[in-house]
Amino acid sequence: MKNLLCASTVMVVMGALLATMGYSGTAMAGGDKLSSDTRKELAQARRATAKYHNIANAINDGYIDADFLLAGVGCHMINLDLVFGDNGEIDLTKPELLIYATEDCAQGADGQSELRSIEYVRPCNGICDESNLPEGFSGDDDVWEVFGDNFLWTLHAWVWRHNPDGIFVKINPRIED
Repeated sequence: MKNLLCASTVMVVMGALLATMGYSGTAMAGGDKLSSDTRKELAQARRATAKYHNIANAINDGYIDADFLLAGVGCHMINLDLVFGDNGEIDLTKPELLIYATEDCAQGADGQSELRSIEYVRPCNGICDESNLPEGFSGDDDVWEVFGDNFLWTLHAWVWRHNPDGIFVKINPRIED
C-alpha cells in the first residue's frame, strides 16, 4: 500500500515573513473571513512546520520525495508514517505532505528551500463520501478533495505562500511551475 501511495501521490513566529508575501490570514475561496479558531490552528501549523524551510529537517523527520509534481502547486514530500501510522485523526501540527518549489525537491538536502504549503491526507479505503470526510480545521472553510479513484482525501493549506483564491484552495494561480 505504501509503495502504491508513493507511486500515485508519491501567526506568530513568521508573521513578518507572511506579511511580506501578502498573506493576510483572512482570504478564503468565497471571500469569507476565517474564524479566530481557524486562524489559531493555521498559526499552530505554521509554527510546527517552520523548521521545514530547511528541507534537510523534513528528510530527517521522515519525509521523502513523493516524485509527484503538480502545476500550480509544486513538488510533494510525503511522510508515510504520518499517513498510515496513526489512528486516523488529523494532527494539524503534523501534515502528511510538505509542498516545495519544484527545484527544491530536486536539489535534495542542501539547505534553505521554498516551502509553499502543507497538505493533509487520509486514506478513504475506496469510499470517499460525506460518511468519512475527515475533520480538519475548525469550521467549514477547509476544502477536502478526493484524490485518485476514491483513494485519498486531501486538504491543502497555503500557510507559507499566499494563494489569492483561498488558503485551502488546491491550485495557486501565482505558481508557474
